[in-house]
Amino acid sequence: MKVVRFIKKILKVTERGYIKQLAHIDSNLYTRQYTNHLKKYGMDIEGLPRYIATTAMFDGNDYSIIHLGKGCVVSSEVQLLTHDYSIARGLQAIGKNNSDPFRDELFLKGIHIGANSFVGARSTLLPGTHIGDNVIIGACSVVKGNIPDDSIVVGNPARVIANTKEWAEKKFSEHDYFIEG
Repeated sequence: MKVVRFIKKILKVTERGYIKQLAHIDSNLYTRQYTNHLKKYGMDIEGLPRYIATTAMFDGNDYSIIHLGKGCVVSSEVQLLTHDYSIARGLQAIGKNNSDPFRDELFLKGIHIGANSFVGARSTLLPGTHIGDNVIIGACSVVKGNIPDDSIVVGNPARVIANTKEWAEKKFSEHDYFIEG
C-alpha cells in the first residue's frame, strides 16, 4: 500500500513539474492546465484563476479544504498553509501528547481566497484564513482570520489599511497604471 502511495506521489509531482514548464511558453495555457491539475487532486476552484505563480506553495495535506475564487491571482512564493503542528508541541509541554512518536496532533483548517482577489508575493496565508472578494493582500503579509470584501491588507500581522474600490477609483482618475502589450 505504501508503494502505491509513493508511486502516485511521484506521478503527481512529475505531472506538476511538466505543467509548470508551460508558464515559460504560454502563461494562459499554464494557468488552465495547472487549474485542472489542482482540481484533479481535490482543490475547490471556482471558474478560472487569473494566475497562479509556479512558485506558489499549496499545503499538500488536504487540497479539498482550499478554495480559489474566479479571477484570483496567487503571486510568487505565496504559501497557503492549512496545517499547524504547534498544538503537538504545546501538548507535549504539558504532558498531554499522544504516545505514538510518529504521529503528532495538528490543526487542519481550510483557506478561502475570494473572486478577483490578489495575494502579493511572499505572503503567507495561515490555517483558517478566509479572504473575501476583491481583496488585495500586500507583498510579504502574514494573513489569518477573516478579511472582508473590498479590503487592502498589508503587514505582519496583516491589517486592513484601505478599501479596494476607493483605491482603484483614485488610481483610475490619476491614470497611474498602464496596460501591458
